[in-house]
Amino acid sequence: MTTRKAAAPSDGTRKAEPQDASPGPTTTAPWSLWIKALASALIAFHLTAVLWGPLAFGSVGSPFSDGVFTVLRPYIDALYLNHGYSFFAPDVGPSHLVRYKVEFPDGRESVVGVFPNLAIERPRLLYHRHFMLSEALSNRFVPPRPPPEPTPPPLTATTADRTRYRIQKQDYERALAAWKHQRQQYDAMWHSFEQHLLNEHGGSKVTLTRIEHRLAMPAEVQYEGRRLNAADSYIDLPETAPPEPRP
Repeated sequence: MTTRKAAAPSDGTRKAEPQDASPGPTTTAPWSLWIKALASALIAFHLTAVLWGPLAFGSVGSPFSDGVFTVLRPYIDALYLNHGYSFFAPDVGPSHLVRYKVEFPDGRESVVGVFPNLAIERPRLLYHRHFMLSEALSNRFVPPRPPPEPTPPPLTATTADRTRYRIQKQDYERALAAWKHQRQQYDAMWHSFEQHLLNEHGGSKVTLTRIEHRLAMPAEVQYEGRRLNAADSYIDLPETAPPEPRP
């Protein structure tokens, strides 16, 4: 294809040719070596944190895995990267429900229900939200009694005994601080459930009970014909600490 030049004007003057207004290609300055190294280190750190959540869950008790997870845990918890791995694992474990009973001051019949409840919570996403609430409450449970404080050594204790007691005291103080934080979270969620049910039903008193639904073993289903929703597979969980095992 050929192009023709525009004819020159008859008065002998030369007409200015239009200039291309489109900007030319822009170039960005390349990253310096230390910026590339920093970005690579941050990406590697993030990927390690993403992968270490399920790795630590699958290798509980490994000193190396637990040690690395302790270092990464603040970052993992801040971005919520360690959620739901037990739900998708091969051994998913039991599920948890919450039974509630709302009483009224005028003597009306109490309202009794349980959540999650697939029969009334539809669409499925609404059921899933209630399921996550009951699981979150169960996961945050800690006994109302604080951890036991170590017994101080006698006056005749050796230097090694006193050193051992100082270490135990430090561990106790850390455990006590963690217990207070977890117990405050559990109480806040518990009272939030109570307040919501009171506002929804207009009652004066709410009683909550956590329930654990034990999964049936394959042999029970295959040879005994056990149903997944058998009545004895639902166990009421106490709100007190379990009794300490006898030596």
